[in-house]
Amino acid sequence: MEEKTIRIQKYFSDQGIASRRKTEEWIKQGYVLLNGQKVTEPGVRFDPNKDKVTLDPKVQEAQNYLYFIFHKPKGIVTVNAQKGEQEIKDIIKLPKGVVPVGRLDKDSMGLIFLTNDGVVARRIMEPKFEHEKEYEVSFFKQITEEAIKKLSQGLFLEGEKTKPVLIKRQGAYRISMVLKEGKNRQIRKMCKQVGFEIKKLIRLRVLNFYLGDLPPGKIKQLSKEEIKKLYKELNINRKST
Repeated sequence: MEEKTIRIQKYFSDQGIASRRKTEEWIKQGYVLLNGQKVTEPGVRFDPNKDKVTLDPKVQEAQNYLYFIFHKPKGIVTVNAQKGEQEIKDIIKLPKGVVPVGRLDKDSMGLIFLTNDGVVARRIMEPKFEHEKEYEVSFFKQITEEAIKKLSQGLFLEGEKTKPVLIKRQGAYRISMVLKEGKNRQIRKMCKQVGFEIKKLIRLRVLNFYLGDLPPGKIKQLSKEEIKKLYKELNINRKST
C-alpha cells in the first residue's frame, strides 16, 4: 500500500514554507500545529489530504523576509572578493542576513536577486526547476547565423552538453539568450567555442522579473504584489505580509 503520510519537515520544505532544519526548530518551540494541537516531536507524520498543519501567526509575522533586485555593475564580484576587488556588499549597504542569490561573474552586469529568505534562494538556484534567465550579449564582430544555430542547439562544455538555448537576433552584433541552467561562465565559454568573443554581457531577467531601467549599482525592494508574484512563480505556498 502506498504511504500517504509525510513528515511535517518534508511537507514544509516541499511547499517552500521553511527548510527542514528551521521546521524542526519551530516544532521544538511549539509553533507548529496539527489539527489545532501543538506538535512537540519532530518525527510526527500526517496525511496532507486529511489533516491540517498550520504555523503560529506570530512566527509568520516575525520572519520579516526581504527581497531586492540589484543591478550589479561590471567589475564587481558577487561574493568572496579577492585582494583589490569589490563585491556587492562593499558598494551598497544591505540589511543583516541579506545575501546575493547565485552569482554573476565579474565582467558581467545585470540583475541579481538579494534576500534573507533561504527557501526562496534555494528555489531560484535549484537546477531541477529550470528557471529562465535572459541575457543580452554583444560581440566585437558580427555574429553569424551558423554560430547562432550552434549556440541554440547546445554545446559540449567540459564533457557535458548544455541545454538548448532560445536565441533572438537583436542586431548584427547583438543577440538575446534565454537559459534554463547556469554553469560557471557558461555563456562566455559557449560563445568562445563558436569563435565569438563577448564585448558586453548583461542579465536582463530572472524568472519573470526584469532589470528594466534600474541603473547599475542601484537596488530596488520588491513590493507586496511582487512578492506574491515571486512566491507563485516559485510554487511557494506562503502568504506575503
